[in-house]
Formats: sequence, structure tokens, C-alpha cells
Amino acid sequence: CEALNREPHHVLKFLSGEMATAATVHGARAIFQGKFRSDTFERLIERYVKEFVVCPVCKRPDTKIVKERRFLFLICEACGAKSSIRPV
Repeated sequence: CEALNREPHHVLKFLSGEMATAATVHGARAIFQGKFRSDTFERLIERYVKEFVVCPVCKRPDTKIVKERRFLFLICEACGAKSSIRPV
């Protein structure tokens, strides 16, 4: 989460929603209910990065998520682009 510059809660909510299972955090670890292969996590993290981290305009990861009213936007700190994103 630190490398992606995202809140652990946001990443965990995305992963647990995509895997349709419950998840909890114990210290620096996330624990998911059920058994999952490592390639499942790799694929989902790649999807998360593509959807919630990388700027769709300049393709750089220098972004942050900003909430305005009830909408979420991905703001690029490199090129200044503002793109709407779906809630998790």
C-alpha cells in the first residue's frame, strides 16, 4: 500500500470485494477467509493499479484519490489530469 500510495483500507476493500470474501487486518497482514492462489492476488493487484493508481492520460503512477461530494476522482500530480473513478 505504501508503494502504491494508497490507504490499506481501500486496497483491502477492493480485494475482498473482487474475491467475494471477508477480510481482516492483523498488524501489517491482511487475512482473507478462504483459500486463494498467489496468481489471483497478482492479477487483482494489477487490476487495482490499472484502475485506481495509474493515470489514464499520461500513464504515470503519481496520482491521488480525491472525494468531491459523493464522487471519487483520480488526480494526477504529474500532468494535472482529473479522471472519475468508481467507488470500491
